[in-house]
Amino acid sequence: MIMRRLQLNCFSLLMLAMLSWTTVAQADDSHQDYLYYRDVNVPPFQKLHEFFDMPDRPGHYEVTMVSDSLGPLTFHVIRVRDEKEQTVSLRRSYRIGNHEFHAQFDNPTGTDDLIVEVANSNPAAAAKVSVVVVELP
Repeated sequence: MIMRRLQLNCFSLLMLAMLSWTTVAQADDSHQDYLYYRDVNVPPFQKLHEFFDMPDRPGHYEVTMVSDSLGPLTFHVIRVRDEKEQTVSLRRSYRIGNHEFHAQFDNPTGTDDLIVEVANSNPAAAAKVSVVVVELP
């Protein structure tokens, strides 16, 4: 009887360990399709610049920014070529939560880099923003 309980407990522990291991493995794989993924916090009435060193090959990319924070938020995507900055896309969102912004970033020569800017115009609360850059096929 004691031996049977010990076997069941060992089996339960083994199954629990295997389940937690697969959960950790799935969590690690969740961002593998992203070229870049960053969670950033933007203080009230502040701007945040994030520089992305893009691969040295031609490609088409999509930049996505998502936030559940209070607005207004301004999303700005900037191309950097030979130390010159050029606006690719600019949008201001006045939503109360559920901000979502998408922009295409084409890098035909493979020499451009990317700057993402998020401005938080809320005087009372910081904004948490997720920035995702994926390479399109």
